[in-house]
Amino acid sequence: MPYRYVVKWNKAPPESIRVEAWPRDRSLALPEEKHKPSFTIGRLKGTRTIMLWHLVDDLASRYGSTTKRQTKTIDLPPDDIQAIADAYRLGLAAAALNHIKSEEAAEHTFRYITRATQEEIWFWASKYLGVVDEAIKTQRVVEALCIISNASR
Repeated sequence: MPYRYVVKWNKAPPESIRVEAWPRDRSLALPEEKHKPSFTIGRLKGTRTIMLWHLVDDLASRYGSTTKRQTKTIDLPPDDIQAIADAYRLGLAAAALNHIKSEEAAEHTFRYITRATQEEIWFWASKYLGVVDEAIKTQRVVEALCIISNASR
């Protein structure tokens, strides 16, 4: 994989979680990627970050973390497929929770994402990020996740 994945978690107000993909090597980075990520898989701010705390804590205990000021940073191993899948799962969950308005729909969708297979996570993340089809809007992907997770009932 040409990227290294980083999870940034700020527990102090405003609480936030970001999952970013950085170039694996500085020589691979484009000029605009020198000081910012290539892309962000997902981000979430506010009280819903509480739903993701146990996922971030689990990643921190497995892969280690560093703390700078009030931000905990987890650098995931670039060659570990499971770590990369965890990054996409967390990023997709953060992105979905960021877009969903209803608390019930957010809970159902979060439960679906945490229980989904690795292949489902790759599929939904690629749709959300526009890798497979750029014409699909992110809101439609989130709506589809809500429907699949039975959140529309």
